[in-house]
Amino acid sequence: MRREHRILLGALVGFLALALGVRLLGGDSSPSKLAATLVKPVSADSVASTLPLVPVGGVDPATSVAPVAETTTTVAAPVSNGCAASGHSAVVDRVNQRTWLCSDGQITETFVMTSANSQPDPGTYKVYAKDLKASSTLTGEFSTMTHFVAFTRGKYTNARIAFHSIPKYSNGEYVQPLESVGTAEKHGASAGCIRVLPEDSVKIWDWLDKGDPVIVVS
Repeated sequence: MRREHRILLGALVGFLALALGVRLLGGDSSPSKLAATLVKPVSADSVASTLPLVPVGGVDPATSVAPVAETTTTVAAPVSNGCAASGHSAVVDRVNQRTWLCSDGQITETFVMTSANSQPDPGTYKVYAKDLKASSTLTGEFSTMTHFVAFTRGKYTNARIAFHSIPKYSNGEYVQPLESVGTAEKHGASAGCIRVLPEDSVKIWDWLDKGDPVIVVS
């Protein structure tokens, strides 16, 4: 094929392709119109509408399902009565001038008492001696007491500390009025022992055996 024929054929093919393209694009053959049609601007909103939704703050907008909040249960702490968990025991509360007997962790009976201000220290002790009758000169005068249940020793004189009845002087007078036992004004009248009313000393004596715990809570 001659060179001029090839040039003419190529021009004809090009013209036909251009004509076909213009028809497909709407019949407008201007270069600016053609460029505007081929390159169409895309808005930010149209792009955003095609993006997948991302859960924010634990909520999926596609499903509107909020996360399940964790629930906590607050259990009130049990109130301790100071009693030993099992068996017979006794508890001493020097602050309130009260003592009580326990069985298997439960209070069975409460008594008024008179104690010292600074001893015995809070802690758990064990009954180590029981004497039906005892005597003392710690008040400056000779006195006697009954139903002596010892569970520790004093930190100043090493004298025995025990539950016992209100002491009596040689003349039969109590070292303190019975109605004053358990009152604030007599707190500290004892040198260290736990003074209780005569009838209560019998109950404590009968309740506690050697080895039973005595818990001082204050």
